[in-house]
Amino acid sequence: MPATIAVQAFNKAEKTTRTLDSIAACRGADNCNLSILQDGWDGSEHAENYRHAQAKTTRAIESWISGNLHRFASVCFDHSDRNDGPYKTAERLLDHAFETSESVIFSEDDIIFEKDALEWFERALAHPTFLRPEVWAIAGESKFFDARQQVPLLADISRALQVAETERLMDRFVYVDVLPSSCFATIRDKWAEFGKTRGSAKGDGALVRRCRAEGKLCLWPVIARCRDIGMHDPLG
Repeated sequence: MPATIAVQAFNKAEKTTRTLDSIAACRGADNCNLSILQDGWDGSEHAENYRHAQAKTTRAIESWISGNLHRFASVCFDHSDRNDGPYKTAERLLDHAFETSESVIFSEDDIIFEKDALEWFERALAHPTFLRPEVWAIAGESKFFDARQQVPLLADISRALQVAETERLMDRFVYVDVLPSSCFATIRDKWAEFGKTRGSAKGDGALVRRCRAEGKLCLWPVIARCRDIGMHDPLG
């Protein structure tokens, strides 16, 4: 049963297609399903500000899919008529993905995947440590790196990769009692434990509080496989 990559979208056309481009470029993408759910603008507090950007994003996603269907095992795109908000949209997206897949890799619409990101998730999902009951998910970002607005030089990246390979850091991970809101992977049984919390109002923060209260953990890679490029986007 192939894994599903589940992408939550709203109103950022350019960033969404950059996210999709990066996923399609990953090794192993052709063995995965791709499911995209776009939230609606009607009913949002800022409906008039979002309407045109949301429609532009719909067209951008449809155009992208038409040129990239062959790069995945299957592609599904759906969108809401009304605004459900980011938390309920994520819950709906993952609930639907788990109807046909045992494992799901979730991504918001402003995450860039490195070429080996899907390989990292695949190995981590099969790792005995992830199967422990206190571990809920696997992150794609790293707690050790935060580029903020800076872009590292290719020479610096090359040197860092050499060190990572020499020191055998590529598959190393740490336990953190924080489950990232932007990108994570999990399996059906574990999602059943925390999905309702993630889909509640301010669900990302509520989930972190549950992790800390209940001793739940997330595996974060030492070497980042994903990066968030939309933290300060004016459209959210």
